[in-house]
Amino acid sequence: MTERDATTRDATARNETAMTMPATERVLGALAARQPLDLAVAVVTAHPDDETIGLGGVMAHLRDLTLLQLTDGAPLDPAIAANAGFATRQAYAAARRGELVDALAVLVEGRFTRQAFYEIPDGRLADHLAVAVERLVEDLIWVDAVLTHPYEGGHFDHDAAAFAVQEACARLVRQGSHAPARLEFTSYHRRHGQLRTGRFLDDPGLPEIGVPLTPEAARRKEAAFACHRSQTGNLGLFGFGPERFRPAPTYDFSRPPPGSEVMYGLEVWQGLSRAVAAVAS
Repeated sequence: MTERDATTRDATARNETAMTMPATERVLGALAARQPLDLAVAVVTAHPDDETIGLGGVMAHLRDLTLLQLTDGAPLDPAIAANAGFATRQAYAAARRGELVDALAVLVEGRFTRQAFYEIPDGRLADHLAVAVERLVEDLIWVDAVLTHPYEGGHFDHDAAAFAVQEACARLVRQGSHAPARLEFTSYHRRHGQLRTGRFLDDPGLPEIGVPLTPEAARRKEAAFACHRSQTGNLGLFGFGPERFRPAPTYDFSRPPPGSEVMYGLEVWQGLSRAVAAVAS
């Protein structure tokens, strides 16, 4: 056997081993190694810009990407649109979608398999959980893995998204259908009065990986941040440090996130908990 034959054989063996690995390990392994991943992966985000914040540096490695955008990024209160410089909520929502399109052109060069906008108003995902879960059941059956927000009390739409994905995957399992592996990217939360971004709540039982951004990935992410022009103030809270990922646990949404302070207030969380209870199987 020649050295070239041996090298080819070893590469083939590695590829075959990777193909038999669970989807969670394959996703985490590819992201950690900054290698292309051909698994079908869905990214489910609460708002336009969450994908840029959470995994903008590694999205280019996801070669079979479905992006599912749950809200349109525009709250119902017209004063919020006005403060952002838009005449109507609809104009604000349209601008945020355009910003997302521009950011994706930078992050993945417009290369993704599918994109769906659920068009739920920003801040009202809990009011539309039943519809969101039903749509996710239809969309997630086609993918091998799904990445979404953790349940950490940072933003009520983030927490509602975490529930919607968990519930949709549970329904797929119960009906005997294929359910994707669930993973998470970081959002933000508050602990001991301090805002923490780009990190998960500490949980020794949940192994995570940190992926330092290459200079090129950091440049690409910074350029994508600039595309979200209406969110400049919010994005200033986030940097270009390592992006972190981990398997998603099975959360108990009947209780506030353990170890975190609910940033949006317990009264709002209680409303989310009631919405979750009404939808949960």
